[in-house]
Amino acid sequence: MAGSVADVWSGASYERIGETYASIHDRIVAALAIGRGTRVLDVACGTGGVALRATRAGATVTGIDISADQLAKARRAANAAGLEMQFDEGDCQELPYAEAEFDAVASAFGAIFASDQERTATELARVCRPTGRLALTAWTSDEWSTANVRAGRTYSEGADPYDWAREAHVRALLGSAFDLEFQTGGWRIEANSATELWELLSTSMPPLRAWLAEQSEEARKHAEQVYLDYLEPGVLERNYFLVLGTRR
Repeated sequence: MAGSVADVWSGASYERIGETYASIHDRIVAALAIGRGTRVLDVACGTGGVALRATRAGATVTGIDISADQLAKARRAANAAGLEMQFDEGDCQELPYAEAEFDAVASAFGAIFASDQERTATELARVCRPTGRLALTAWTSDEWSTANVRAGRTYSEGADPYDWAREAHVRALLGSAFDLEFQTGGWRIEANSATELWELLSTSMPPLRAWLAEQSEEARKHAEQVYLDYLEPGVLERNYFLVLGTRR
């Protein structure tokens, strides 16, 4: 994609799609077994879905994201809820924190999009204290990802976020630092029509929105028709992979 990674993740109404991940965010917070004062890092926190919940659970929370735009929304949401937490602008491939600074590290469909997966995994492990916890979600390769290919949208070699939903690959990335457990789950979103659902997805999924903006008119029309055909029932269902780890 043209422009910086921060540009890709800015401008979209991510808070709208983020609201549909509520049950997933709840699951992540529960899996981290957060207690009062637990130091939690929400990596690629977006508009703060996990961070807000962890703070309500009594944690001391830091959220980090590469997009100043998304962080501004997260801060507004925290202020509106009367919650205190720290939000930093930064890259999950080079976290600006000390070794073992956090008791728990989370990332909901965020760190998986970093281009250097090994570097990202190393950073997630570095900032998590011994016996600390990790919870990370990734989308599985499915009919939606197939629709992406039909529309002409693919990921460059070595930067495929679906890699994070492959157990052997995740063990290679994180297995030397964490005792790992893998779970799965489902997500569903529906609307009154394919057009309504496409409007939500195309404006609130940052990478999709940025990719569409780069396409020629002809390519964009082709892509939109592919997605509209796929979304014809007005429903999108996907499965996700939940990576849980305990730091050695």
